[in-house]
Amino acid sequence: LIAGMAGSQQGWLEAPYCPCPADFAVTAAHLAWVVPGRIAIVPGLNTDKNGVPDVMRGEETQVFGALQLLGLRDATLVLPGTHSKWVTAVDQRITDFSSWMTGEFYALLRQQSILSRTLPAHEPALDASAFTQGIQHALAGNGLLNTAFSTRTLALFKRMATEALPSYLSGLVIGEELKSQKLQRGQQVVIMASDVLAMRYELALASLGVTALRVGSSATWQGLRAIADTLVSK
Repeated sequence: LIAGMAGSQQGWLEAPYCPCPADFAVTAAHLAWVVPGRIAIVPGLNTDKNGVPDVMRGEETQVFGALQLLGLRDATLVLPGTHSKWVTAVDQRITDFSSWMTGEFYALLRQQSILSRTLPAHEPALDASAFTQGIQHALAGNGLLNTAFSTRTLALFKRMATEALPSYLSGLVIGEELKSQKLQRGQQVVIMASDVLAMRYELALASLGVTALRVGSSATWQGLRAIADTLVSK
């Protein structure tokens, strides 16, 4: 079984999708067989809001695996990355999701904008204080088109060390993502990411009074294993 499929835009459109909401059984029933009986692609999910489509490919397998590992039926989950996914699960069904180009925007601002002239060429270790400052400024600010420029002005006026600026910028883009999620204080969010990214999202969520629960790469294998078991049982 293959969870998701990378490729050209044409390949993505030709690949199978299940409409959201969808549960584990529906997803498992719509495998796209590459080699019948041996290799199959797990279908992604699609949703349509106000005439604008959104898709996920691979993350649905991680989500179903995480719900099984944690014994949860209802959850809010985030899968950080180049294109972060926020997912709502109710009664072990994915009822809603959205995509956020957080990682890609960080890379673009970091490497190709005017901010790159101020930022160090290497990627320093996380500065938690600068990162949190970025989170707070994003949450209180007027949007990333405005707040991103503060990365440059803090450097110009020597109010932040050069080594701390990447952490601050990371806080700005992640904070911009979080401010649109309508999270409630005391809520729990499941994070599926590398340790580096998971730590950043834990810090960011803590600033909102939201607790975090980590799940590692085992969620993917759990999801694939569960789908494989449904095939064996038939």
